[in-house]
Amino acid sequence: MDLQRGTVKEITALVLRTCVAKTNPGDYQRLEHEEQYIYIISRHNGIAGVLISDKDYPQRVAFSIVTRLLDDFTEACKGKFSDDTGDNCMPFPPVEQALQRFQDPAEADKITKIQKDLEETKQVLYNTIDAVLARGEKLDDLIEKSDSLSMQSKKFYKTAKKHNQCCVIA
Repeated sequence: MDLQRGTVKEITALVLRTCVAKTNPGDYQRLEHEEQYIYIISRHNGIAGVLISDKDYPQRVAFSIVTRLLDDFTEACKGKFSDDTGDNCMPFPPVEQALQRFQDPAEADKITKIQKDLEETKQVLYNTIDAVLARGEKLDDLIEKSDSLSMQSKKFYKTAKKHNQCCVIA
């Protein structure tokens, strides 16, 4: 199992290194492969950030997270980077925290959170409107039954009056 994980990790690192190398400094890039996306930001100072996500993760949020983490990393290192060219040569714990925290795009981006809240509110409104319409249909049924009952009682009254005309009680 470790051999497979190691191999996948090595292949992923190789692919990402190649993608970053082909991204010009100052550029943003999104690559797609089998409904997976790789978001890359390459900075002029020689660092780059990469985020891998599925097709459902919003692009704006992905780039926002990478930008934020690159800014935080640059600030934490005060612009002094290691000469080591290996992967993960300068550990940065906030990456792990971000990985956990931003599984839900709404946590990473206020606009996405607002959109999510609006969608939930719209759904509540749709359900309420459906309930009101259903109640309106029930009221229409009750009105129809009431009208029918009223007509039947008028018929009953007329029929009873007709039958009672033959017998006059004095």
